[in-house]
Amino acid sequence: MTRPRLIVTDLDGTFLNATGGISAVNAAAVARAAECDVPFVVATGRPSRWLGELAELDFLPLVIVSNGAGVFDLSTNSYVRTHPIEAALALDVVRLLRQAIPGLTFGVEMGPVFGREHATPSGEEGSPWTVTATIEELVGAHAPPLKLLGFHTELDSDALAGIAKPLVGELLEVTHSLSSVFQGLVEISAPGITKASALAHLCAELGIAASEVAAFGDMPNDITMLEWAGMPFVVANAHPTMLDGRYPVIGHHDEDGVGRAILELLG
Repeated sequence: MTRPRLIVTDLDGTFLNATGGISAVNAAAVARAAECDVPFVVATGRPSRWLGELAELDFLPLVIVSNGAGVFDLSTNSYVRTHPIEAALALDVVRLLRQAIPGLTFGVEMGPVFGREHATPSGEEGSPWTVTATIEELVGAHAPPLKLLGFHTELDSDALAGIAKPLVGELLEVTHSLSSVFQGLVEISAPGITKASALAHLCAELGIAASEVAAFGDMPNDITMLEWAGMPFVVANAHPTMLDGRYPVIGHHDEDGVGRAILELLG
């Protein structure tokens, strides 16, 4: 197989193991990419404040965060680009979804700040970067949201996305990934903003074609990135819809699947 000119990977469930750590094999794969002068890029649904695991890796410091709504430079601890949701549109979508899905509550990612409604379940409640208010106050009084999050305590993420996509998918970008904390989570970004859009912009700046990119993922929020890249792979523990034969399957995330695949690609 042709050696890629750029490698991009999702974090949770893909590059990170079940404990949220980076294995020795995966770290060695990143080091090998650096030796080969192949940029190693992270593309995650995580916000910029959840990147501590990457601190010791030798890789391109530009991280695609919030499903492509931001590109964060770890070397300067600042955003290079953001693509927020227009406030009025975000509130229109909130109203539509609330009418269709009783019990749905919302949070918003606003760069370093996380905003949540009072009833929204969140492990970040009480943290110094969390603001609790009504959704109207959060969207109107703070920075425009990079990502709108819909939470439900009875419906799972697949069910939420199945309702939300037909309803608001023409207005905003709707996706999901499974959550170990909340029963259901749907993730919403500005129109056309995905991991793929951010990756395409970055690769254009680097002069790298889609056909030269190896991409690794595990969840529906990775699909656009995998479809864009010329060398897509999914881990064996991926969401069932990702294991339908569209993409080559590599090892489980707890068995260094991404690291071993990278080492094989780079030789």
